[in-house]
Parts: sequence; structure tokens; C-alpha cells
Amino acid sequence: MRIITIIAGILLTILGVFSVANAGLTFLSLAFPIGVVLVLVGMVECFAYKRTMQDEENRHWILIEGLTTFVLGVVVLTGQLAADIAVPVVFGLWCMISGIRGFVVVTQEHGTQEKDVDFYWMVCVSGLNLIAGIYTFFNSRLLGLSVLMMLGIIFAIQGANTIKIGADITYSKPDLIKTKDEKIADAEAAAQEAHKEAKRAIKKARKARSAAVRVAEEAMEFHEIISQPIGEEAVSEEDREA
Repeated sequence: MRIITIIAGILLTILGVFSVANAGLTFLSLAFPIGVVLVLVGMVECFAYKRTMQDEENRHWILIEGLTTFVLGVVVLTGQLAADIAVPVVFGLWCMISGIRGFVVVTQEHGTQEKDVDFYWMVCVSGLNLIAGIYTFFNSRLLGLSVLMMLGIIFAIQGANTIKIGADITYSKPDLIKTKDEKIADAEAAAQEAHKEAKRAIKKARKARSAAVRVAEEAMEFHEIISQPIGEEAVSEEDREA
């Protein structure tokens, strides 16, 4: 699945380069290959999201990305995007939403962790997606690029993102053909991942506890209980019983 995902990303990047090279053509002249590639890439991303290295919460964004790409490819193949005016808007929204999803993943996954290469890659790709998506709405007032020129840039950025998704997929041999050293290495990797998950759980528990303490401190009952003497509480109990 790793190789297939990388090939899908390369195919989408090639489609972007081809669209830029044929920027003088109309969208309808390349609608069929564009739709086919989008459908294939969407299907690959839908099958590949389970194999990514991201955690269970964040990697579902890859499934959403794949479904969106697949639906967009079906829309193109069915001829629902016939007007050149609507094409940049639809693909611009697709690209812009992809950039927003990327920033959400970066915030959730790397917000409390040390910044690494994956973090900066996601920031760059998400920023390019966001800029390219927003630009499609102001193209007529700025550079006035052709439809295929804008789509080519968008496809190239999305292709790079898909290649990165494929690179994050790890190949795992069946247990029957694994050597003893490979099994030990897998066990150590699983232990490290479990340790990271435990640290994340501890951080979440500390944050939840701090939030609960702040809420309790802001409550009027908390201040009354703290300021009330212990003897007074006992006397009030006896008065209520009497």
C-alpha cells in the first residue's frame, strides 16, 4: 500500500505538471484524465489511511481527504463541472479546505510535542494549499492565470501531500517470516509507542485536572467551604437535626 500511495501522489503531481504545460487548453479537454486521476487518488487514500503512522484520532483526516478527492473526481467525470468559471471555485475550495485540515492536524498532533521535519512539512504544504485555494477567488483581479494553470499548481501541491502520506506508511512483514531480531525491534518500537501514548494520556489527565481545579476555585461553594471553620459546620448540622 505504501508504494501504491506514493505512485498515486506522483501521478497527481504529473497531472499538475501536464496541466501547467497545457495551460492554453480548456478544462473540458482534460476533464476525463483529471477525473480518473482524482478518483484513483481518492480511493488509494481511503484504503491507505489505516496504515499511516499518525494516531487514531488524526489519521481519520486522511480518510476525509480521500473521500473528498473521490467525490470531486466523480463530479468531474459526470460532467457536472462544465463551466470554466465554476471550476476554479470548486477546486479552490477543495484545496483551501485541505490546507485547513492540515493545520488542524498539526495543532492536534504536534501542539505539545517537539517540532520535527514532519511538523514543518505539514505547515508548508498546508500553507501552500491555503494560499492556492484563496488565490483562486481573486485570480481575475491579480495575475489572471488560466484555469488549467491554477489546477496544475493545486494538483502539484496535493500530489506532494499524497507522496508524504505514502512515505509515512510502514511496511510490516508477516510474523511467520520475521527473524528474531526483527521481532525484538518490533517489540521495542511498540513499547516506545505505548510509552508515548502513556505520556500523552498523562498530559491530558493533568490538563483535565487543572481545568477541574480552576472551575472549582471559581465556584462560590468552594470559597464558602474553605472559609467555613470545621466546628461551625458541625454546629450547623446539629441545628438542622434539632
